[in-house]
Amino acid sequence: MLSRHLTRTASYSAILLIAASVSACRDEAPMEPVAISAHGAQHTAAPERGLLATLTAFVGRVLDTPLGAQPRITPSLRIASPSSSGRVVANQPVTIRVRYENFDNRPELRTAPADVSLGSLPQVLTDGYVQGHVHGYLQRIDDDDNFPDVNATSFCVLTRVVTRVGYNGVAEGECPAVPAGKYRLSVEFQTNSHTAILKDGPRATPTSDIAMVRVR
Repeated sequence: MLSRHLTRTASYSAILLIAASVSACRDEAPMEPVAISAHGAQHTAAPERGLLATLTAFVGRVLDTPLGAQPRITPSLRIASPSSSGRVVANQPVTIRVRYENFDNRPELRTAPADVSLGSLPQVLTDGYVQGHVHGYLQRIDDDDNFPDVNATSFCVLTRVVTRVGYNGVAEGECPAVPAGKYRLSVEFQTNSHTAILKDGPRATPTSDIAMVRVR
């Protein structure tokens, strides 16, 4: 049925994107580790639980780097501070702390700069756990509860690993100061090359956390 809706003018990249999306959403046994690039070449991956491939458009560039093998288990995290009931001081750096599980947190291995190296490397696994780091975002909300800008008002990488026991731990970092107002605070796991990580299956719960904070 899908082919009936594709026009003759549909680009090859668009067809690959649709195919990758359909494959990622199917609830079925893991596929063999094969990725398709924009040029139709095939890449092999480590024999994990399978591999999902996609094409990523970023500031006019099309990346054909495979996302990497699926993790054995989906990591999870939650914001420890600041909480929605806590106070965030205006015009001072915002310290964000998170607790995470089932994640190989290695912020020192991230590629830089992020905007140039985004998606340059496939996802890396350590004993079946995703390796990467945690991003923090503060996004301003106006008086009508709208987001005036899709980009974060303040962004940071949680570079300090406060505690680590195996693949569980606590991480924190400082995001640049923001003026008074209401903000959406969110945190998210990222791979070494700053792409969102893969889950271990279609029913795995989301890996990011969000809190609404008031800055005074």
